[in-house]
Amino acid sequence: MKSDISLFQKIREIAVLIRVQQLGTSVTAIIGALTVKGIELGLTNLLVLFFIGLLVNVGGQIHNDIVDVEIDKRSKELKKRPLVSGTVSMKTAKIIILLCLIAVIALLVVFIPNVYAIIILFIGFGSGTLYNLYSKKLPGSDLFLSVCMAFFIFFGAVAVTDNFQGINDIGIMTWIVAAITFIHVFLMDALGGGLKDLKNDKNAGAKTLAIYLGVKINDKLHITNSYRAIILFFEFFTVIFALVPFIFYEIDYTLVQMIFIIVLLFGMVFSTLRLLTLKIFDRKKIKAINRNHELTGYVLVPTILINIIGIYYALFLILLPMIWFLFFNYIMYKDSWFNPKVY
Repeated sequence: MKSDISLFQKIREIAVLIRVQQLGTSVTAIIGALTVKGIELGLTNLLVLFFIGLLVNVGGQIHNDIVDVEIDKRSKELKKRPLVSGTVSMKTAKIIILLCLIAVIALLVVFIPNVYAIIILFIGFGSGTLYNLYSKKLPGSDLFLSVCMAFFIFFGAVAVTDNFQGINDIGIMTWIVAAITFIHVFLMDALGGGLKDLKNDKNAGAKTLAIYLGVKINDKLHITNSYRAIILFFEFFTVIFALVPFIFYEIDYTLVQMIFIIVLLFGMVFSTLRLLTLKIFDRKKIKAINRNHELTGYVLVPTILINIIGIYYALFLILLPMIWFLFFNYIMYKDSWFNPKVY
């Protein structure tokens, strides 16, 4: 790490490295647990699952930057990333990853000595690692990240299931939420991420899904029909899975809840269509539209689960990521929700 910056600046650069403003989204395992326990989920389980998710999130973000550092060095837009600029050294980054891993293992041993849950967690962790390694090398590797996050849903559910014996003990709502999470993460990465980083990825010779399917920038942004078809295919199943509990399992959605779900689904589809019909490459605009898509996705699952988890847990899942982001995005960058700092 450069020695000509203060201790405070070094800490700030580490906060930039770990994307501190995004860590409020580390609630995936909690959502999985809530599909099983509902309002009976205890505070201890909630906190343990949150900190495990947060630590894995931190480690994953840093590992992703380590793997992509040579590609990122070729981009003027990414020159301020700590590993690119040298404000955080590779050694420091690797030490943080190791400390996160040790802390996760300690939390598992003390609070979740469940072999099935631990296996599921490390399968998800492994899939996330494959994503980091191949996200710029293998078209469609976004699916590795989707599998990772879906397995975090399963991890949370299994971690709080009494006498878990096997896959048959995973309830239908857990499967539905895992499916929605899988699709949502894929769309955030393959669509929002794929378009946002298109210019840099193309110049660096990366092989993302967008590039593989012919999306390119000439005078204008050219989005191919094959890319649109795959994205809309996945978005279609978000709508299907969101309505499955109501149509096939007779979950008693209230009228207000049903209207809200439909509005959120419309918002997600609308954001997707806006991205897929862009004619000009504007990285800032892409990030803003994708941010709206993320927001509707984060709100959708708690809204679907409100009959099971209650209003307070639903509000917790909706508001924590938003308040966390607003607070740290302003503290770190003096920016608002509508101008997210995402390299």
